[in-house]
Amino acid sequence: MNKEEIWMQRALDLALLGSGYVAPNPLVGCVIVKNNRIIGEGWHQQYGKAHAEVMAIHSLLNLSDSIGASVFVSLEPCSHTGKTPPCADLLIKSQVKEVYICNIDPNPLVAGNGIKKLEAAGIRVFTGILAEKGEEINRHFFTFHQKKRPYFTLKWAASQDAFIAQEDGKPYPFSNQPSKTLVHQMRTQHQAILVGVNTIIQDDPQLTSRYWKGNNPIRIVLDPHHRIPQKSQVLQDGLITWILTKQVEKLEGACQYFALGEDFSLEKIVELLFQKGIISVLVEGGAKTLDTFLHSTWVDEVWKQESSILLGNGIAEPKYELTWKKFKQVGKDIIWYQADLG
Repeated sequence: MNKEEIWMQRALDLALLGSGYVAPNPLVGCVIVKNNRIIGEGWHQQYGKAHAEVMAIHSLLNLSDSIGASVFVSLEPCSHTGKTPPCADLLIKSQVKEVYICNIDPNPLVAGNGIKKLEAAGIRVFTGILAEKGEEINRHFFTFHQKKRPYFTLKWAASQDAFIAQEDGKPYPFSNQPSKTLVHQMRTQHQAILVGVNTIIQDDPQLTSRYWKGNNPIRIVLDPHHRIPQKSQVLQDGLITWILTKQVEKLEGACQYFALGEDFSLEKIVELLFQKGIISVLVEGGAKTLDTFLHSTWVDEVWKQESSILLGNGIAEPKYELTWKKFKQVGKDIIWYQADLG
């Protein structure tokens, strides 16, 4: 790595510290360098709060230290006013000399406009430093803006002999505690979590991230015929839940019901989620929901937690040809992974 790549890598590492807190915003880190030394750094820490560039500028011992400095930022500085003022304007005001950018922002509200602002102010701009790494950490954000849909991750737990539930549909406790922790970390990294109504009926899950620090995902339940039990935890705990039905449209506390019509299709579900600004969805089941998604064109990555338990019989895991890569061993469980299905 040359020194520019080293400093950009630091910006990317900082960006990851916002994981689980900033969606639907992207992960962004920023490093300020002067005389070959890092003098300031920051990252976007919470949705609606200060962006990475603001945090980096405010970390300087003296605000005037920014004059003539080089800035390394993992995503193009914003040029519009949203929940916070434009970061491009701040960098111009701070009189930085040059800005190194990992990725151009795919959001049409930015999309090169931040660069134009900086260059018009006489600031030199360099792009594409460690671009592939930047696209990887913000793959949810890039998919949303480039493909006009959420990024979909499928996840299930199965026995060693490939069953995901008992014969009667009742869940089986495959996960050990370290595996549960890993799954809850994944939940914080997605803006929403999606299951079919049968999962709610059989398991009554909370679908929260209680074993990992971060935001709870929006719970989405596919329930075309409005069968969800009113005593379900997802309806009673006061956290945000969306119920997608054919005909029911109402708001009850933190629970929003959406009527998609008699043509209750995956296409309509994906369109609704895009319109609502959901950039990433973790699909956790059950069998019918997982199978429906796997046979669509919208799955971006798949995770499987394989337990050492042999169930003997039960409901089989989805039948779909996948080339698994071993991600890690967690106790006796094995976590398998495949990406790039879309």
